[in-house]
Amino acid sequence: MQTSIRVILAICCVWAAWVVRASPLDDSGDTTASAAPATPQAPVRAVSTEGQFRGLAIQLHGGREIYDRYHELIPEVAAMGADTVMFVVHGWQRHAGSLDLHVDPYRSADDEALGKLLDLAAVHGMRRVLMPVVLLKSPRTGEWRGKIIPPGRDWDAWFDRYEQFIGKYARLAEKHNVELLMVGSELIKSERQTKQWRKTIASVRDIYHGSLGYSANWDHYQTSKIGFWDDLDVVGMTSYYKLANGPNPKIEELDRNWAKIKSEILAFQREVDRPIMFTEVGWCSQEGAAKEGWNYFANEMATQAGQREQAILYESFMKAWTNEPNVNGIIWWEWNLSEGGATDYGYTPKGKLAETYLRLWLQNKPRPQTIGRSAVMGETGE
Repeated sequence: MQTSIRVILAICCVWAAWVVRASPLDDSGDTTASAAPATPQAPVRAVSTEGQFRGLAIQLHGGREIYDRYHELIPEVAAMGADTVMFVVHGWQRHAGSLDLHVDPYRSADDEALGKLLDLAAVHGMRRVLMPVVLLKSPRTGEWRGKIIPPGRDWDAWFDRYEQFIGKYARLAEKHNVELLMVGSELIKSERQTKQWRKTIASVRDIYHGSLGYSANWDHYQTSKIGFWDDLDVVGMTSYYKLANGPNPKIEELDRNWAKIKSEILAFQREVDRPIMFTEVGWCSQEGAAKEGWNYFANEMATQAGQREQAILYESFMKAWTNEPNVNGIIWWEWNLSEGGATDYGYTPKGKLAETYLRLWLQNKPRPQTIGRSAVMGETGE
């Protein structure tokens, strides 16, 4: 009887949490709810409260249909052994010099559908990280969000738009008890606007009462470049470093390069006195991924050597960072709707050699020996 009462109460609570206020940046004018499957109510496992955040990122592409499209990925990520899932949602502007940041009803995550995904992740016992990012609809040559500079350098006007955008997701994060909200990601040209960022962060704290972070580019996290780390709880950063001089590196080369990079990151960590979260840890299964981890267009070919390179990049990162006490989170990039496998050369580890290592790591099981000599390969790999 008591079990039945608990289930009924859970249903009522989660159903109530689906009612989310529409964003002032939503240019659709239509708040009609989507007809999506109901969120399971009974917890599959308890939500983790201790230790390093360990999980995978899921980018949500689309509007009202995102629950229908992505809900099956949640139990997959949980079954991997992850205790965290990071949902990546998008705001849009035309190009890096425009002043039209907005929520697109067809490309930006719908409030209700996103809320249901957040609840579903909690049902499966996972902590939630929410990371809104800005994308460009019609980028000019070489443009991406790191190069956004508003027309006339009118940063006041751009941040007015940005506060509305991030405020929308702060409200959702508060409503659904999200554990960590990233207030921005890789907005490099804006990072000099310390006063504006402090104001934006303060406006988010007025809405959301969980932990806050910002996801910096791997080459742009230093205090000489970002002056607002002390307003945040967590330092987020990506991990697309140059780790080798060419394709098919040996793991010893990767390990040496990580040792140098690690010493630099930890010196920075002592300076800011904030825990590090790696928000994007991942490499394509392409030959040459170790040299340009950020460049997914570098070598668009699926090969066994590319899968091996991705796998030893995973292994080397795990060796460098798994037991580092100043790192409170590692989020692998990414788990998506693709089938992965031998013909896929993208970031996902799904169906690849890297997945074997990732599953063991997430489940705290011993790794096999270096993958170059591992039975996972079935050959020496030398």
